[in-house]
Amino acid sequence: MQRPKEIGSLQVFVLDVDRRPTLAFEALDLAEAQDICRDADLRTDLIALTSNGAPICAPNSALVPRLAAQEEIAAFWHAVGQAPASDMPTMTFLIKIDGVMVVTVNPE
Repeated sequence: MQRPKEIGSLQVFVLDVDRRPTLAFEALDLAEAQDICRDADLRTDLIALTSNGAPICAPNSALVPRLAAQEEIAAFWHAVGQAPASDMPTMTFLIKIDGVMVVTVNPE
């Protein structure tokens, strides 16, 4: 997805999976966040992942984006700072994902 990278133009959103804050990401606005969350590949990826042995997403799970709370924004930016530089959009899990090495979950 190509979009302008104007400073201050993006906001941090959280994807709630069945009302559970799961993933933080950037988007221009709520409409773009909703488009990202409707992506079939994202749903497929989420269905394949587990947290503490339980699937984090089912085929019929509700995927609802919302503006991130302050602590979620802090966690997102902390994770972005730890990640290798990339031109690709960054998404950060807010929950433990089985089999994934987590650098840190707390912004401290």
